[in-house]
Amino acid sequence: MTQAFTGIVLAGVVAACWVLGRPKRNILRSTDASAIAALNRGQMELVIPGGGNDSTTQASSAMVVLPAASDRRGRGELLKQLEQQFRAGGEQRRTAMAICQLWRHREALPLIRRGLRDADQVVAQLAAEAMTNFRGRSSAPVAVAQPLKLPRNVSRMR
Repeated sequence: MTQAFTGIVLAGVVAACWVLGRPKRNILRSTDASAIAALNRGQMELVIPGGGNDSTTQASSAMVVLPAASDRRGRGELLKQLEQQFRAGGEQRRTAMAICQLWRHREALPLIRRGLRDADQVVAQLAAEAMTNFRGRSSAPVAVAQPLKLPRNVSRMR
């Protein structure tokens, strides 16, 4: 009996040391990623000299008149113009990204996503800055739950 009791006590002590001695894992301390984003921006500034804020890019984007939100035709024309500029490459591609950044419209998102994968670092940086306008909660309308239809034989159920 004494040997069995000693074995049980010893197993209990080992189990308690194992459970209490294990380090607790902190997978995610916080859901706030602003510090990481600030670090990434700081690293990008080290890699890309000048920050991509050329006066020529801003001056050329200031010449474009951005359409109103209700002007479908104007939005379509601007989008076609941006696509043509993006296909042309070089300085025109940078101008197109700067205009997308100023426009801040959802229809420019495919063009901005394409700019993120661009080989030109200035275009990629402008696209990343333009994408920051779309972070956060979606502005898509939430579908309202429709009431359930009554069964066809509702008269039998009442």
